[in-house]
Amino acid sequence: MGINRKLPHLGDAGRGVLAWMLDLADRLRRVRVACGEWDRVLGESVTVKHGTTGVFLDPPYSSDEHAIEYASAPADVGEAVRVWAIANEGNHKLRIALCGYAGEHEMPGWTELSWKARGGYGSQGDGRGRDNSERERIWFSPSCLSRNLPGPLFAQDPAPDEAGA
Repeated sequence: MGINRKLPHLGDAGRGVLAWMLDLADRLRRVRVACGEWDRVLGESVTVKHGTTGVFLDPPYSSDEHAIEYASAPADVGEAVRVWAIANEGNHKLRIALCGYAGEHEMPGWTELSWKARGGYGSQGDGRGRDNSERERIWFSPSCLSRNLPGPLFAQDPAPDEAGA
């Protein structure tokens, strides 16, 4: 006999998606995403020679912070990323954000933002993953625009007079 009822009314679900996607496309219109080995894509020809550049660094946690060892990541990659970030903090064309756990990186003079991870398999139990969700941090270099943190991290473009600063 098949299905003998009308499709349920879904309300306004999905009607705002087009507007949201157009806003997202407008927000990302000048964004370039570089993929590859972290130190290769951070050279001047990829970053500051194009103007002010945001660099978001999220290296693997140190090996004592997780039970699984990443075969492809050197054990000291997090430390190497931190050293690069500090060495480049004075470059006002670089707006650097570095992710990690509380106490993992010493970043004097940087703005530290505490946030809580909402999801993931680790937050489903009562183990280390749930505890670690409270330890998440992002450090912002002195050249980052504050925008009165905390709040939406990337809420809007800088004003035209700030774009080249």
